[in-house]
Amino acid sequence: MAIPPVKVAVSTIAAASLGIATLSFSSTSIAQDGVLSVFSGWRGSATLGANFSTGNSETSNVNGSLRLAKSINRWEHVFFGSVFKGESSIVVTAEGDDGLPIRTIERGDNSDRIAFGYQPKFYYHPKSYVFGLFDWEQDEPSNIDLGSRQIVGVGYRFFSNDKGFLDGEVGVGHKTTEVVTGDDIEDAIGYFGLNYLNRFTDSISFNADFRSDFGSDNTFIEIGLGLSFKVSTRLSANITYFNRRNSGLTDSDDLLNASSDSITTFNLVFDI
Repeated sequence: MAIPPVKVAVSTIAAASLGIATLSFSSTSIAQDGVLSVFSGWRGSATLGANFSTGNSETSNVNGSLRLAKSINRWEHVFFGSVFKGESSIVVTAEGDDGLPIRTIERGDNSDRIAFGYQPKFYYHPKSYVFGLFDWEQDEPSNIDLGSRQIVGVGYRFFSNDKGFLDGEVGVGHKTTEVVTGDDIEDAIGYFGLNYLNRFTDSISFNADFRSDFGSDNTFIEIGLGLSFKVSTRLSANITYFNRRNSGLTDSDDLLNASSDSITTFNLVFDI
């Protein structure tokens, strides 16, 4: 018995509609899964610290940082950022024309640095990887209006265990520094870095970082030391010391315009 054309058409339309609905639902699910996969799987930490003083001198300092990392197969993506904001006011006494003391209040920024960056890594061997490093910073008290680096290189993990690790990196790249006063710097650079972590106990750990880039007109060196004390599963107290040296950006005749800055911070660290 032949099937009526009308029923065939209705069945075809129903099947096509079901197929389109299924495809649409699958595409939506895939898209949603893709969006969720982008935002899931990240690990890292956020730090926050501040101190204030009042009286004959007034100071306020706030600092914070964020570091996020995610591994996908042989790739590792790292995003990082930091901010140091500080202001101070002091009373300065000088002798006036009549020989009497004149007291004035001097206000200014003692720290005003914002930095952020991105570092992708591809592990072609369990201990070896190639990487890119792209970062930006602004630090007007250090005469940096805007600085940026673009670096490519290779890295090697010398050891890694439950107690910690040691990574080393070398690379080449390009650096541009727009200064607040003086001549801007643009140069090809070499790059070298070390990253060390040692967990003394389950609650106490020590880390040391060394970063340097060097060109014909500028040499940058940064050393960071940190000691962390675990307070709870996701919360730690941290003492950090930074020393940064940037040659060729300041006036050597100005005693207050040094090429080296040191910062010691006491922070709370939140594991993400």
